[in-house]
Amino acid sequence: MLLDQLRDFEWLNEPAEVNFSDGGMSVLALKGSDFWQNKNRHVRKDDGHFFFVRKCGNFSLLVQWHLNHFVDLAQCGLMIRFNEQSWAKIALMSESKNLPKLGTFVCNGGFTDWACQNFAADVHDIWFMVKRINGDYIFFYSLDGIEFVQVRLFNFLNEDVEIKAGAFICSPKNDGFEAVLKKIDFE
Repeated sequence: MLLDQLRDFEWLNEPAEVNFSDGGMSVLALKGSDFWQNKNRHVRKDDGHFFFVRKCGNFSLLVQWHLNHFVDLAQCGLMIRFNEQSWAKIALMSESKNLPKLGTFVCNGGFTDWACQNFAADVHDIWFMVKRINGDYIFFYSLDGIEFVQVRLFNFLNEDVEIKAGAFICSPKNDGFEAVLKKIDFE
């Protein structure tokens, strides 16, 4: 990952520890960080770490994450966002250290839904892609960066012209969740 490619990116909730190497950008998620909204339960978490650029019109975003270990509910993935009440994310996460899951989350008007599927415990590299096509959003994942599987198609209730798109990481329960962002590219 070339540093010059990252010059247009911004942080929402910049993490305390970010390190660059030839392998990518290593990010340590703060304990208690998350993106989650539920008006009925009066839950508002908007303190995960999000590394993004602003986009208008149609686009495709690809990110690759590498992680060595899982931490309960910790996540790394791809996120698109209008504001704290309208966003979506796709992530590799774990409800326990040995049971990773692929999760998709869509927050519309302050209500977050969550859909997930089990994954093999030996996954350490994962690619995520989102495509924005005329107001439709499509999430994909890949285990090799070549063949992508479509996971979800969705829309937002209140869409704006400009959206923030990029990579995110968070750790709702525990310290010590670190992952390496190896790739982030737009088409």
